Amino acid sequence: MSPCDLTTTSDGRRPIGDHRPLSPSPPADLRWSRVEEFFRSRELRPNTRKSYERAFKAFLGWTDKGWQDLTARDIDRYKEYLKALPSARGGKRSTATINLSLSAIQSLFKWLCARDYIGKDPMGLIEKPKPDPVEAQDWSPQEVNALFAATRQRGESEPRDRALLWVLLHGLRAREVEALNLADFDGKRLHVREAKDDSVGQVPLLPEAIEALQGYLRARDEGMDSELPLFVSESNNSKGQRLSYWGIYKVVKELAAIAGVKDSHPHRGRHTVATEMVSRGMDPLLARQITRHKSEKSFERYSKRALQKQA
Repeated sequence: MSPCDLTTTSDGRRPIGDHRPLSPSPPADLRWSRVEEFFRSRELRPNTRKSYERAFKAFLGWTDKGWQDLTARDIDRYKEYLKALPSARGGKRSTATINLSLSAIQSLFKWLCARDYIGKDPMGLIEKPKPDPVEAQDWSPQEVNALFAATRQRGESEPRDRALLWVLLHGLRAREVEALNLADFDGKRLHVREAKDDSVGQVPLLPEAIEALQGYLRARDEGMDSELPLFVSESNNSKGQRLSYWGIYKVVKELAAIAGVKDSHPHRGRHTVATEMVSRGMDPLLARQITRHKSEKSFERYSKRALQKQA
């Protein structure tokens, strides 16, 4: 069988065993014009739009059917295809990733149905995979101390990395940190204006975090335009530019490598502060409000982890 024989099956879909990278739909694909119209009609955050766009391109790379021709059976097959598709690291793809793709497609089909572009929503009865149980991955006090000690080996980046670590240990997500401007630090708290699930709010800072941020800003020694990013890159290629999500991820990975702390990523700071709050006896509802968790169910992992630590 030649490679071209594996492109699609007779009903316009890709076989489950075909794990080659999905190619974006070409600009001439008329199906994409509906996607563009969908984007124009929705007020989506930039990161949400990027996520949706990836999901739509992947789906249209899997099938050549028109929107009006897709059925519930097609969606079931695509769900099975996603479940069989390996992750970027070659392991099993998480149900959260699969459900993110399905939710994006579901949103589009609802819109297509509301606009009368299709007669029936093929996702009406589709069940999403049950989420994998997610355990809290907090840093131990010893690991936190080791990470802070690692900042002292970072040369010119030390003030930034120390301040960044303190901010992550106040429960901010990496995307939220990326979006922070100087105006969002008022000397006592951080104002989170862009957040997942619109979980915006104010984050009171510990004195140590305030001192670290003020020290970092003094070290930058530049005009304090309120619209400048709070955290900037120190790399040669992007020095002075906003520190991106992946830049934040890289800083944490590098600190963890120096400190000898395994499996570290920015979100572990959020896990750490949430678990610590519950461990110290704070009402879980108040801890949820402080960390801006919309879902009670997603916060349960921290209560469970706190009980494990006390056992």
